[in-house]
Amino acid sequence: MLRRLSLIAASAAMLALSALPASAATATATHKLSFPGVSGVSAWGNYSRIGSRIKISVCAEDTTKGEFAAAAVVLTYNSNYSKHQKGGAVDIGYHATSCVSMYVQYTSHMRIYTFVGGSNGKVLRQSKTKIIF
Repeated sequence: MLRRLSLIAASAAMLALSALPASAATATATHKLSFPGVSGVSAWGNYSRIGSRIKISVCAEDTTKGEFAAAAVVLTYNSNYSKHQKGGAVDIGYHATSCVSMYVQYTSHMRIYTFVGGSNGKVLRQSKTKIIF
């Protein structure tokens, strides 16, 4: 009798779990990205783990007149830093905003930073690199 009750309980639990939508099984928390500050750039974003990848959304805004471009950069690495991916949002124009979403496959380490670029293609100011994980 006890064996039957165990089997019935296990079957009911399996049925309940299989009734969940696929999105509920892979749902993960969304984490906010706080970019390090540099004069002339306002940057924000978030990331979430989806399966074996990370979805990253990043936005950048140029907040100073007379600056050519503002950017927010995300770097991700594999466990031993031998491979990496980079991406980010670059905004050209005062108070314009640029946003980008991307999926990355290297998920062991993440770094972020911001910079202001000049019209000559050179970086004028860059923030310190912030370690996310």
